[in-house]
Formats: sequence, C-alpha cells, structure tokens
Amino acid sequence: MEKKNYTLGYHLVAFLDVQGQRDKFRQLKLPKTPEEQASAQQVLKDTAGFVCGLRDMFRTQFNAFEAGILSGQTPTKESLQPHFVGFSDSFVMSVPLRPVGGDMTPIVKIFSALSAASIVMMTSLASKHALRGGIDVGLATEIGPEEIYGTALERAYVLESQHAKYPRVAIGDEFWTYLGAALAEFSNRPSAVSEALCSLVHRIMDLTKVDAGGGRFLDYLGEEMAKVAKPQDAKYIVQPAYDFVVAEQQRFLSTGDSKLSERYRQVRAYFESRLSLWGLAKRV
Repeated sequence: MEKKNYTLGYHLVAFLDVQGQRDKFRQLKLPKTPEEQASAQQVLKDTAGFVCGLRDMFRTQFNAFEAGILSGQTPTKESLQPHFVGFSDSFVMSVPLRPVGGDMTPIVKIFSALSAASIVMMTSLASKHALRGGIDVGLATEIGPEEIYGTALERAYVLESQHAKYPRVAIGDEFWTYLGAALAEFSNRPSAVSEALCSLVHRIMDLTKVDAGGGRFLDYLGEEMAKVAKPQDAKYIVQPAYDFVVAEQQRFLSTGDSKLSERYRQVRAYFESRLSLWGLAKRV
C-alpha cells in the first residue's frame, strides 16, 4: 500500500446525475444485423455520447467563465476553475474551502460551479434528458488530481438521491451556512476587495431559490442566469427545455404514472414561474 499523507478540510461539492440512462442501456444487446447495429449506435449516442457531450460542456463553461474573470487582468498562478470529474453518468465538481478571509479564489470557483450547473441543467432538459443533483459543504480529502473523498461528497449525493426528487439541484444547509458566514466576515472588512467578495456572494445566493416546502434549490432559470445568458438562449435552450418538461408531464399523465406526472408538474410550475424573465410565454 502506498504511504501518503492526506489533508482533511472543508470542500464544496456539487454532484449531478443524468436520469434514465440505465434503462436505455439495458435495452442494448450485441448487434448481429446492420439494422441492429444502427439501433445500437443510436442508443449509444443518446447515452454514452450525451454524457461525453455534457462533460465537454462543463469544461467549456469553466474555461469561458475563467477567461471572463481574467479579461484585462494579469493571469493568476492558481486556476479559477473548480475541480471536475465525471464517472459513468454522474459529474462531480468540488472546491476546497480555505478559512474565510480576503481570498476571492474559492468564491469565484463556487460561482463558476453553480453557473456551469445551471447551464448544464437547461441544456440537458433541452436535449430531452433529465438531470438531478445536490450541492453542499462538508469534510473531505483529495485522493486524486480532481477527486475527493469524504462526507462532502456523501452530503451532495444524499441531496441528489433523496431530497431533489425531480429534475432539479438541491442545496444543502451547510453550504447556505458557509455563504452566510462568508458574507458576515467580508462585510466586517471594509475594502474594495471585501466589497467585491460581498457582491459575488450575493450573486451566488441569488442563484438559489426556496420551494414551498422550505427546501432550497438551484435557481437555474432565475434572474441571475437570465442576466448573463446569450440572447439566443431563450429560443434555443429554455424553450425546448420547457417543451420537453410539458411533454413529459403529459406522457406520464397518459400512462397513469401519477408519481412522475406530479414530479414533472412541479418542474413545469418552476419553469412557468420563470418564463417571463426569458421573454417566453407559458402554454395554456
């Protein structure tokens, strides 16, 4: 066994999982005819190909965000991108959290992680794939260049698997507590840097919303994302995503699946509460 010292610390972790992939993969069998080969290729494109595409999208969003932050500034020695790893149909972003102080790097990485998750949520639904996730803070140790191990990952996974319930990203209490502590600390240090940090923390908070039951989740269609979106995103991402959600709700209603039809009703209600921000109208 390799002898190695591990450092334990607090990390933010975002865990996201593509829904329904296993069911599609179970339909596969080794093809014996050209028709079966074509059918298998289509399923593989819709599963493995889609997952690989989402991984590329995460990295594209990280690169674009970092380039925007550094535009016109001297490049930093440390990357401003969160750690990222994909395995099977799941994705993990993580950010090591230093003691709250004047360092903007962890806050910038957190904003990058949440904004990337928002874009991927929209794009996934627009591509007719449901995505679910969880984001929280906890203890962990780094066991690889982009990989962590510990309760931080467990917290995010439990939020995804037990609390999100339908296509959305649940936000954990420890993450919200961290943001509150960071905001209080920066507010007590009057300086230009502290003001910038407070502004960024507020923007991160604005990327969340509380549901009727008191649970907090990622507001991926909210005002913050609408402000930074490209002009064409409403037509080519948000509208197709909304159409898919409506179609899924109607499909499950027609098959008598009350559990899934109710879940998509809730996703539809969320979309319809946000469509006006994107200049779109809800269906009658």
